Amino acid sequence: MMVTSTIIPRIRLRNARAWAPRSATRWVVALLVFLAAFLVRYALHDLLGPRFPLVLFTVATVAVHFFYGLAPAVVLALASVPVADFFFVPPYLELSMPDAEDGILMGFYVLSTVVYMVLIQYLRRAQYQSVLLAEIAESRHLMLMDSEADRAAVEAEIQSREG
Repeated sequence: MMVTSTIIPRIRLRNARAWAPRSATRWVVALLVFLAAFLVRYALHDLLGPRFPLVLFTVATVAVHFFYGLAPAVVLALASVPVADFFFVPPYLELSMPDAEDGILMGFYVLSTVVYMVLIQYLRRAQYQSVLLAEIAESRHLMLMDSEADRAAVEAEIQSREG
C-alpha cells in the first residue's frame, strides 16, 4: 500500500508549469530589470571595485524568474555573465581569457543562480498547482450541491405525487 502525502497530490496536473505569464511584457520587464541591475552596479563600481560583480544580476534574475517565468530569467542570467565580466572584472572594458579566480566567480554565480531558479520553479509550480486543485475542489463541490438539489427536487416531486 502506497502512503500518500500532502507534498505529492494524487491528481497530476500537466499544466502546473504554466504559472508564468506568456505576454511579451515579460521580455520588456526582463530587459528593464537587467538595465537597472547594470546601472546600479555601474553606479556602485567606485565603491565595490571588482568585488561582487554579479550580485545585482543574481537578484535581478531571481526577481524576473519569480514574477515572469523561467525563459526571461535564463536569458537575463546568460546575458549577465559576459556583461559583468566585461565591465566589473579587471581588466575593465577588455575581453581577456578568464583566469582561475574568474572561473570560480562565474562558477559560483552559475551554481547559485541555478539553485535559486530551481527552487523558485518548484515553489511557483506547487503554488499554481494548489490553486488549480482548489478550483477543481470548488467545481466538484458546486456539482455535488447541484446534484443534491436535483435529487431533493425529484424526491419532493415523488412525495407530492404519492401524498
